[in-house]
Amino acid sequence: MTEFLDACYVAIRKQETSIANTLAAVNTQDATILHDKRLIILTGCGDSLAAADYGKWAFLRQGMNAVTLSPSELTQVHLDKDCVVIGVSASGRSLATVDALKLAQESKAATVLLTDKEDRDTVGYADYTWTTKSGATSYNISPSSITTAAMAYLLRLSVENQEAQQTKISSDVNLLKSGGKKIVDWAEKIGKQIAEVPILGKPLFMISEGANYTAAQVGMMKFNEYGVLQSTTALWEDFRHHYVLTINKDDGAVLITDSPPKEDDRRYLHALLDTLKMRSYHLFTPEEIGLRTSLGQAISNSIALQMAAYYNVLKHDSHKEGWRKPNVDAFKIY
Repeated sequence: MTEFLDACYVAIRKQETSIANTLAAVNTQDATILHDKRLIILTGCGDSLAAADYGKWAFLRQGMNAVTLSPSELTQVHLDKDCVVIGVSASGRSLATVDALKLAQESKAATVLLTDKEDRDTVGYADYTWTTKSGATSYNISPSSITTAAMAYLLRLSVENQEAQQTKISSDVNLLKSGGKKIVDWAEKIGKQIAEVPILGKPLFMISEGANYTAAQVGMMKFNEYGVLQSTTALWEDFRHHYVLTINKDDGAVLITDSPPKEDDRRYLHALLDTLKMRSYHLFTPEEIGLRTSLGQAISNSIALQMAAYYNVLKHDSHKEGWRKPNVDAFKIY
């Protein structure tokens, strides 16, 4: 074990409290700037883009018109005063997200920075700042609590619009406030199991759709960050229609679905295991955890995959002391 890996684990376990702390800190009046907007655009990079995509699903569920774009894609859409651009940058360091916010301001769109570090210079490029409470003390580790804190913040704001008609989502928000230890304990147990699925030298596919596709994105990035194996995401239908053609025996797959599982999920898993001969795991948050919606379950599933990647690197490279060099310096992103 190394200080780097110890810090990564501590950050994952911090989600016992960081999600609840963030939910408690949300100013529900922040949601008013989303009212009556023609278009809500969420943007970010890496884990922050995954959190942005999660926000898209949270807002869409409430009937708001929301899309997710990579920062450089904002040049290809029409922006005006009836739009709001939410830039997610947990560490507040992303140059691409800053550029996107500058472009949005020049186009008269309302701008928001969702960050864990409101003392960064990036705050000056947004009309509003929303701040999460991840408890992270270092941003040179595998991101974990800062990602789910951003997800929780966006979920809480989305509930403000139609809370009376979305009792299941409100229930999930309340459980995330009080059940952090139970969720993280479950995630660690499941993560240890998933860590045994992939074989070195074989790809690992994260397959999902909807809000849980955020969990797939998070899982993919966690495995890739440690540099032990390569992972990729695939949408449920895209995997069936295209990715399936590339599969070889003993390739890895994690199928991430809503709970409770449906017959379609079981048939899909059967095809992965028995027809394609993949080393596969079906990840879903069990009903006894108490999260009732895909939006709530996407957070717990994300934590399980963070744990899986951590325990996988412990198995194969327990002396890892940091990110690969010069890989992290290939592009100047901060």
